[in-house]
Amino acid sequence: IMDDKRIIRESHITSDISSRIVKEVTDANIEYVGLYSYDSWYVNSDNYWTQREIMGTKVEPDRMNFKDFTPGNIHKIMLRDTPEKISEMDKQLRAHGEVNVFKTRDTTLEIFDTSCSKAVSVKFMSEHFNIPLESMMAIGDSEGDKEMIQTVGYGIAMGNAEESIKEIAFDVTTSNDEDG
Repeated sequence: IMDDKRIIRESHITSDISSRIVKEVTDANIEYVGLYSYDSWYVNSDNYWTQREIMGTKVEPDRMNFKDFTPGNIHKIMLRDTPEKISEMDKQLRAHGEVNVFKTRDTTLEIFDTSCSKAVSVKFMSEHFNIPLESMMAIGDSEGDKEMIQTVGYGIAMGNAEESIKEIAFDVTTSNDEDG
């Protein structure tokens, strides 16, 4: 979390855990593996998923052979593949219990350190900026947003949100395609 240009809170997946995860997903031949560290983004290959991220972020990643991966300061690991492979990796990674795993789409997993979640972040900002949680608003559309939406006073679901998110939300807005 940044306040102006100063980092006020951060978390990383430990080196041993990130190394093990990279080995597991490489051995499983996961099509897209993205590693995020500060302003750097590393990918295992240039494929459909990489191009989709580039289009969405307007940022070019660094391509690397993950067999040569040296861990350090990894904030997030993103996996993209078929729903079947993602479901299998989801079960495997959750069984370890050492990271937060969010299935944000049936083809996407996002992996963070256990000290990192959107709910933890809004709680931190509430304390840091002295804003009561019940006065805060959060907007989301997927499993990774669920705890955050439940934590604040005004949890809003996007129109394109999963049904489980719409059910817990204070209100539902239009979809992200309609600038909800």
